Amino acid sequence: MALFDANLLFFHTGNVYNLTASEYVNLTGTTGTSTSTVINLGNARDLGIGSGAEIPQVVVSIGTAITSSSASMLVNLQFQGSTNSTAWNTYLETTPSSTASFAAGSAFIFPVPRRPPGVSLPLYYQLVVNVTGGANVASISTGTIFSGINLSSGESAGTLALYQSGFSVS
Repeated sequence: MALFDANLLFFHTGNVYNLTASEYVNLTGTTGTSTSTVINLGNARDLGIGSGAEIPQVVVSIGTAITSSSASMLVNLQFQGSTNSTAWNTYLETTPSSTASFAAGSAFIFPVPRRPPGVSLPLYYQLVVNVTGGANVASISTGTIFSGINLSSGESAGTLALYQSGFSVS
């Protein structure tokens, strides 16, 4: 499977379905939290309940390595869902890792997580990058991240554009 197959919802900052350099989240100077744009699912649903070969996957690809002047700087990723794009629930969170774990060309791939018990069906998804630790003046020196939700395997390429997705990215 390619890193991103043909049927993809992506977190972006530019025009819909236009993959350009502006689509990458640039982390330079970041301390604290950097949030992606939001995927609007069109109607409330839980993409984390797929089965078989068609389980949607979150793909987080590192373009430029994430580096910092502080060896104790830690980065972790959060995948979140929301019913209103205001209040967010964290569905999955990675363990904080040193910036060395975010080398250029590396990728983090995981199934879209189910919503937590008792949480309403999400209408929106987002990815959050948390930067913690390090000296008070330390921040990310370099780093770009591109992420999206891979909806189908490469074998489904023959059905592309035959079905309306109902999704939009805002």
